[in-house]
Amino acid sequence: MVLQTLRKGASGLVAKAFLLVLTLSFVIWGISDVFRGYGTSAVAKVGDTEIPVAAFRQQYLDQIQRISRSTGRPITPDQARAFGLDRQILSQMIAEAALDDDAKRRGLALSDDEIAREIRANPDFRRPGASEFEPAYFEQLLRSNGLTELRFIAMEKQRTLRQEIVESFGGGMVVPRVLSDALHRYQTEQRDIAYVVVTPAAAPALPEPTEDQLKAFYDARKVTFRAPEFRKVALLALTPANLAQWIEVSEADLKAAYESNPARFGTPERRQIQQIVFPDAAAAQAADDKIKAGASFLDIAAARGLGPKDVDLGLVTRADLIDTKIAEAAFTLPDGGTSGPIPGAFGSALVHVAAIQPGQQQPFDQVRDQLRQEIALERARRDLLDKHDAIEDERAAGSTLAEVAQKLGLAIDTLEAVDRSGRDPTGAELTDIPGRQDVVSGAFATQPGIEADVIQLPQNGGYVWFDVLEVTPSRERPFDEVKDLVKARWSEDETVKVVDAAAKSLLEAAQAGKSLADLAAAAKLDVKTADGLQRGRASADFSGDALNQIFEVKVGGVGSAPGATPTERLVFQVTKVTLPPAGPSDQELDQQIARQMETDLLLQYVAGLRTELGVEINERSFQTAIGGEQ
Repeated sequence: MVLQTLRKGASGLVAKAFLLVLTLSFVIWGISDVFRGYGTSAVAKVGDTEIPVAAFRQQYLDQIQRISRSTGRPITPDQARAFGLDRQILSQMIAEAALDDDAKRRGLALSDDEIAREIRANPDFRRPGASEFEPAYFEQLLRSNGLTELRFIAMEKQRTLRQEIVESFGGGMVVPRVLSDALHRYQTEQRDIAYVVVTPAAAPALPEPTEDQLKAFYDARKVTFRAPEFRKVALLALTPANLAQWIEVSEADLKAAYESNPARFGTPERRQIQQIVFPDAAAAQAADDKIKAGASFLDIAAARGLGPKDVDLGLVTRADLIDTKIAEAAFTLPDGGTSGPIPGAFGSALVHVAAIQPGQQQPFDQVRDQLRQEIALERARRDLLDKHDAIEDERAAGSTLAEVAQKLGLAIDTLEAVDRSGRDPTGAELTDIPGRQDVVSGAFATQPGIEADVIQLPQNGGYVWFDVLEVTPSRERPFDEVKDLVKARWSEDETVKVVDAAAKSLLEAAQAGKSLADLAAAAKLDVKTADGLQRGRASADFSGDALNQIFEVKVGGVGSAPGATPTERLVFQVTKVTLPPAGPSDQELDQQIARQMETDLLLQYVAGLRTELGVEINERSFQTAIGGEQ
């Protein structure tokens, strides 16, 4: 709403943050107060303050329009209610009404003169570039927002009084030093460690499992070995790439595209150019006469006190030379040639071609296929929306995807079986599905015979339609069918147990006082080091769980943590702890915490107002205002 721009300069940051969080908090709390009718002119009443039906409906519709503009598609009232927008708006207005009623109880008031002074002083209410307040321009702003002066002043009084109450609770909050120091340590502390990686290679080899062991393992974990639910899905992908396959490009269009930009398919001719600029045409002519008599170009330059670098323009293209007359002469001369006097933009000049690097051009036949693909893709992008509308029309008429594809000359793909994770029955991941995540999740959210919404690919990459053709339910797979998988899982579990035992043995020895280096040498393991580790900065070598374990140990202490894979464990020793001094980022963090503390306090205050004042909601008026059912 444009009115928010009018208010921007006069609104406090604390008030803005408060109202935003306040709205979210009421969405979380819900409206659990009594619903009862007490009049048809208001949707709710907080204490002695009513929320008029017209005011609520106006704000509700304004928010729907704002969301519609931001998303680029209209939001229906049914969708708005499904999103909970009606309750969010009501919650926000209840919070504002609670503050208004509190202001009345406290006897807070503002005069029209004070509001007028604030409006005149606010630069947002002035014409762009103007230094003085203009009543006519202000009235124009109000009219463009559907407001009268009296209504706007009343709104500003309400906003200012609410802000006064908010800022009385939200200002001057100081973060306790003990909390600030603890957060600084938690976020910036760095640790250096020495560690060894215990892998299956460092543990004893596993014995071959017996049939009974595998069956017992299978029986205890049958749900793990169930076959997942699979779905057969028909896909119709409309993308520039697949649409381009059906677009014909004539030879004339290809040649026109090639000839319109010849530099694109080659490198231009470059020349090593030397230039001497003279103060007048007579001096240039005299130099030209000396060159014709046998003097070299560099001799003329030396006579004028110029060295080779002073006259060298470098290896340049015609486009690199700003002066068109100089460029024309320089790229007309033969290799080693010297021009006569040229009336250049900066004076009469002589130019000399010291070397020529010929240009190169790719033949048309070499780039024909590239041009055909580019032109077809560009035309496909232009035709995309027309094809989309044609498909949607056919779907609306009740056609299946197969019928639509056949009628419009498009290709349809079929996923014979895909599970919820996007894999086929062999466990292979299906990566070539356009819009893979949305298609798979959508296929498992619908049933055969039910038309699903089209999926729009990101960055205008096209659209995907799908139909679920068959559903293969999940089933329990017998032991003989999954015996190899059971054996692999058993081996992995037993390996983890053996590695854990080996790591535990090393840890206990290190805790007993033995050197980590000696223990590693006895176990034929390498001691590695890692410096500057920090919380929250996981990597391929150190997971978040591993970092948590490392930061639980004191300097000089030892510990154990998960490795980079499920079958690895780390045994480590903390060798150094570093705490950097506080800096600007810590000050910003303190400010964020202070704002959060202010917000928490304000939320508690408004929650208390709701309880103290009481909230009554007229369900009939509320449903009427949002266009819902009674």
